[in-house]
Amino acid sequence: MQKARGALLQTAHEIRTDLQRSGTMPFESGHLQNEATYVDASRLGQDVAAIVSDTVYARRKFFHPEFNFDRRVNRQAGGRWFDAYTVGGKRGMVRDVFVRLMG
Repeated sequence: MQKARGALLQTAHEIRTDLQRSGTMPFESGHLQNEATYVDASRLGQDVAAIVSDTVYARRKFFHPEFNFDRRVNRQAGGRWFDAYTVGGKRGMVRDVFVRLMG
């Protein structure tokens, strides 16, 4: 069980890093992407690791992709930045990373 929880936590960190490198999050000062988005391991004992974007504006930007996002730094910036991992081209990545780490 401990190995699986360690793999779960590391998977969350790898997905967060991939998210940052993908250039899909809104980027003005970098605060949302670099400081305010983190892995929350507070429920790891319940087999839950979450990637949290903790700012007052994160929810508004995430759920409103119609905003005119500045794309000078992150060329793919827009809302719904986790969609690539749930329904898009990276949808198998979470599973693949976890399986590799469990190896």
